Amino acid sequence: MMMHKFVAKTLVVTMALSSVPAVAFAQQPAARPAAQTTQSTTLAGTAKDEAKKPFTEFTVRARDVKAGTIGGSTPLDVQGNFSLIGLNTQNYLVELLNKDGKVICTEGPFDLSKQAIKSDVVVDCGGIPAAWWLVGAAAAAGITAGIIATGGTASPSR
Repeated sequence: MMMHKFVAKTLVVTMALSSVPAVAFAQQPAARPAAQTTQSTTLAGTAKDEAKKPFTEFTVRARDVKAGTIGGSTPLDVQGNFSLIGLNTQNYLVELLNKDGKVICTEGPFDLSKQAIKSDVVVDCGGIPAAWWLVGAAAAAGITAGIIATGGTASPSR
């Protein structure tokens, strides 16, 4: 009987720990000195699928997600490529602008604090950005967790 209780308790602990995200157990990085948080980074890629020729009439800029400020801006080259050099280590959206300065579409966000050089950005307005998929998945998980926690079922609001 004692062995059954031990096995049952071990299974409960194992199942509980397996449902906790691995992030909770990940080692936290050491705090960086202030000088390193503003290191120079690069966002580069292409927007040739969205921009029309001549590509040089289009501009790409990096917008800091948190502050809303523009970290850098550059015109596309003749092949539709871009390189934003000298950005701070922030989380950026890449915006494609037409010759009138109107934003055509965005890509990202890209966290340059985790990757100093991101050189494979492809501006693609036709696809659903990954950020929207993550928001949808998080919302679905929250609804499921709420239903399980209350022991009820989902019902429409009245």
